[in-house]
Amino acid sequence: MDFQNSFDHFVFDLDGVIYSGEKSIGDSPRVLETLRKDRKGIRFVTNNPSRSPSDYARKLRELGIRSHESEFVTSPMATVSLIREKLPSERWKTVFVAGSDYLKKEMSRTGLVELSVDDSHGADLVVVGSHPGFSLEEIKAASIAIGNGAGFIGTNGDHFYPCEHGRAPATGALLASVEAASGKKALTAGKPERYMFDLLGESGVTPTGKTLLVGDSLRTDIAGGKMSGYRTALVLSGVTKKTDIESSSVKPDFVLEDVSFLLQSQ
Repeated sequence: MDFQNSFDHFVFDLDGVIYSGEKSIGDSPRVLETLRKDRKGIRFVTNNPSRSPSDYARKLRELGIRSHESEFVTSPMATVSLIREKLPSERWKTVFVAGSDYLKKEMSRTGLVELSVDDSHGADLVVVGSHPGFSLEEIKAASIAIGNGAGFIGTNGDHFYPCEHGRAPATGALLASVEAASGKKALTAGKPERYMFDLLGESGVTPTGKTLLVGDSLRTDIAGGKMSGYRTALVLSGVTKKTDIESSSVKPDFVLEDVSFLLQSQ
């Protein structure tokens, strides 16, 4: 397969695809620079809710990868879309956000009034997203508010993400603890749900046969991409092993060792 000449737009997940921890994967800097020189459209989609587009652009620059803030779609952005869709039928006025400063900034675009931990027990809505400083106090406050009747939204459902030494807990692992304590299931906004893919479409990248979505997760990247009509390529540099594909009902269009193979004719 000649990927360069077969596709006009490329959509990349980040963790496990472009980098792992603080190191680039394969020859991802050269791959992205080559695609840019060929005037290919580039977008990045990530379920990680802890960093803003400017943070991601800075990280990629440190890895030698050019990028622009407008090229990123994040799960907090998708969460805003989900909340705005729900607001006409809900009586939400206040929100408790268990998450990063970036997630809180995105939530301010919904018009809801953010409550502190001390006032969280009476929140109308709770939004949970992982971040490096996530605390037991946030889990406790979220669980109590939800038990008191608050709505419950998670930025994404990933149980873990790949890092340099293995797997680290992600938002889905935190949601599981809050769900167990509150007895209520969370709605999620990130991949594989449609909200991030809707935002991709609004940015000009539509699911035509000339757009390829590249990810490392069958459950989020590939499932979401296929449900939204994208061609999909699974890379084996992240959370998925080749044996996982055999037992999965989700089948990617292409399977690659890492993104370096996008520059090779298959």
